[in-house]
Amino acid sequence: MSSANAWLLDVGDGRQVAIGQRELIQIMDAQDSFEVPLAPAHMREVIFWQKRAVPVMQLPLRLGGQACTGNILALVAFHDVVSNSAGLGAIHLAAPPVRVLVDDNQASSLDETGWEDMAISCFEQQGQSIPVLDLSRLFAAAH
Repeated sequence: MSSANAWLLDVGDGRQVAIGQRELIQIMDAQDSFEVPLAPAHMREVIFWQKRAVPVMQLPLRLGGQACTGNILALVAFHDVVSNSAGLGAIHLAAPPVRVLVDDNQASSLDETGWEDMAISCFEQQGQSIPVLDLSRLFAAAH
C-alpha cells in the first residue's frame, strides 16, 4: 500500500480539495489581490508575486456556489502543459491548509458533478469525498 502527503484546502462554501505536498508554494493575504474588470467571476482577481501576475481562483464560484470570503490565498505551482513551463496560480481559502497523509485505501469516486475538468483523482477523508486538483487544467485558461 502506498501513501502520499497532501495539503487539504478549505475553499469555502462547504468544499474541501487537496493538492500535492510540493504544489503549495506560499500562504498569502488575500487583501493583496487586485480585481480585473470583465474577467470571469471565478477568476476576477490577480496578485503580483516576484514580478509576475498570478490569477486567483474562486473554486466555489466556478462550481456555481458562493464565493469564499476568507482572507487567505494559497499560492500554487504546477507544470503548465500549454507552454511546457512552470505555472503559478492562487486559490482563495476559508482556513489555513492542513497537511494530511493519504493512502490507497482512501481512494474514491467523485460524488459531485463539475469536478471532471478540475480533479485528477479523489479520496475519502472523514466520510467526505475530497477531489485532488489538477492545477494545470484548473488554471489552463489563465495562461
